[in-house]
Amino acid sequence: MKTVYVLSWLACALITGNTAAQETASGTVKDSVSNIKAVVINVKKPLIKNKIDGLVYNVQADPENQSKSLIEMMKKMPYITVDPNENVLFKGNTNFKILMNGKEAQLLNTNAKEVLKSIPASSIQNIEIITNPSSKYDAEGVSGIINIITTKKMNDGYNASVNFGTRFPRQEQNMGFSLNVQHKKLGISAYGGGSLTNQPEIEYQNFQQTSSDNLRQKGRTSNKGNGGYFNTSISYEIDSLQLLNVQLGMNFSNSRSKDGLDSYFFQQNALEENNLSFNNSNSRGNGFEAAANYQIGFKNDTSQLLTLSYKFNTYDYHMMSRTDVQNLINTSSYTLDQTNDNDNSEHTFQVDFVKKIKKVSLETGVKAILRKNNSGYTSVPESLNNSDEFMNNQNIFGAYISTQFTVLSLNFQTGLRLERTQTKVDFTSTNTSVNQNYFNLIPNISISKTWKDHHTVSFGFSQRIKRPGIIRLNPFVNQSNPYFQISGNPYLKSVINNDLMAGYSFNKKINLNLGLSYSFSNKVDLKVSTYDPDTHITKTTYENSNKAGRLGLDYYLSYPVSKKFSLSLNGNAALFFISGMVDDAFIKNNMFTYNMYLSANYQFEDHWRAGTNIEFMSRMPAGLQKTTNSYTGLSFNISKSILDDQLSFSAYINNPFNTFRKAVTETNGGAFYQNDYIRNYYRSFGININYKFGKLKDQIKTTKRSISNTDLAN
Repeated sequence: MKTVYVLSWLACALITGNTAAQETASGTVKDSVSNIKAVVINVKKPLIKNKIDGLVYNVQADPENQSKSLIEMMKKMPYITVDPNENVLFKGNTNFKILMNGKEAQLLNTNAKEVLKSIPASSIQNIEIITNPSSKYDAEGVSGIINIITTKKMNDGYNASVNFGTRFPRQEQNMGFSLNVQHKKLGISAYGGGSLTNQPEIEYQNFQQTSSDNLRQKGRTSNKGNGGYFNTSISYEIDSLQLLNVQLGMNFSNSRSKDGLDSYFFQQNALEENNLSFNNSNSRGNGFEAAANYQIGFKNDTSQLLTLSYKFNTYDYHMMSRTDVQNLINTSSYTLDQTNDNDNSEHTFQVDFVKKIKKVSLETGVKAILRKNNSGYTSVPESLNNSDEFMNNQNIFGAYISTQFTVLSLNFQTGLRLERTQTKVDFTSTNTSVNQNYFNLIPNISISKTWKDHHTVSFGFSQRIKRPGIIRLNPFVNQSNPYFQISGNPYLKSVINNDLMAGYSFNKKINLNLGLSYSFSNKVDLKVSTYDPDTHITKTTYENSNKAGRLGLDYYLSYPVSKKFSLSLNGNAALFFISGMVDDAFIKNNMFTYNMYLSANYQFEDHWRAGTNIEFMSRMPAGLQKTTNSYTGLSFNISKSILDDQLSFSAYINNPFNTFRKAVTETNGGAFYQNDYIRNYYRSFGININYKFGKLKDQIKTTKRSISNTDLAN
């Protein structure tokens, strides 16, 4: 036994260079073991890890996490794009779901952009990018799912972070916090934040041309707003087989805008109308959610888990606007008052069962969503015929089975989901109703193979459903611009999307990910704009009269040039095929698009870091009739960490060489052509401060399954 001890001590001495140990190894072992120095092995964690249904981006392994917000960090991630207006796209699509720690958070579905801007990337552990969701997820959310993981491994104790950020000349301030506490069997995870915005006045312009008429509008707009959110998850381990989890969340937003618009309407090149309008609008939204999950294990089979879940959430949105219109030619005037109140609530019940049978992992469950949407809207004067009460009741009943197994070193994940949808729409003023009832059987399959631990190939096919949300369904007609009317369509139907995909990844020193996919849908509910030559008004609503397809290559590459200098490239190239009928005319909007985001970072001494980012985005389709102009961006950032990386400061400048950018939208209406642009602030400066404290080691326990309603398209 003494010989073994001597040999083990000698091995440590050879590693640490402890000559005193080597000198005494052949003699009596001394009692002073305290001379042995600690061995520190620095192993760099891989930035990306592959999963059968997608991949995981390790945010903590990315050195830029100290200086970027979460939405800025997302620009670097495979399959994800952030457009110039800071809207997140998943494989070029806005229809996807964002989860927080595997659970749906209402605020991420109602105000995702502001929330993602207020969360520091340093407080995030991983981002799961699920490109081919399994059958356990709801059949909706066409592009996929983004799951944000915030919880750390922890023991009894706590960790927390607070952050603050500001940007100008677009005056935006945001702050937030995160907290994880573990005490014996009780675990608490919470996060929250708030934002203030005060956008100075900017200019915009609309130009519309028909065969005989043309319209020219010049406007100025400004807005102020604020918002906040709070979510918490509390878990209690009743015993080794029972776990209870409760979630609570709330959010709010307020916005005030002022708009001045000068309109010139010409017929046969003669000025017929010159309207001057002023619009003041106020809107507010409030949301609340509560959920409970009860997980039961089994002594005789530890692979079995039964989870019972319930969730309630509600969101209310209220808008009020006043528009004063003066016709400077005939000196007439009128005032338009509009209100629109939306009240949305839903109850969700779910049962999930997990079991492993030999080498096959089995998941199955049932689910019911009882959803109620109310909308009351009015317009004064009543002669506009734009007042009504609208009720939409939607019940969704689903059942699924999903399996995962390995055959001949191939990994399989496959399943089926059956959903029945019952929808009833009622209009109070006309005493009419619309009923829709239908079944959907949704298949899913993913196949992957990994060899030499570095190469992975994958293939998949899935069908997804896109159900219209309240914004698309609400028939309220916004008439604040006297020449344009925008409304929803209560008669919209759900859309089936088909998605074929193949992927390859190489993860070693270089991280390379390639994803080739083709998705297509029929009867897509896209916006359709038509021009009425009698009233000279352009009406825009949603119609199930379109086809849409995307053939795309998404790519990602990161390369550590040296220990201090790293490069990464994220982007995509895609062909869009969009077609449909407008006023009995067939319209195509086929287009090749691309997006690239190049990032370079250098680590200096004493925890200083500097980086630069360059991004390119081509013209993009914005539905059946619209396209948006190209975009090029440039930014520089610098950051400093102190107190063992607990406190970090960062500063950045975006697009230093241009004060403004014209965001142009072109519309081809068949009978008309329209060109709109808004001159947004382009150059911006900002700072971020983030402070982390506390230390935890084990992960807060939470239920393996919970409710996630990944189903609506807003």
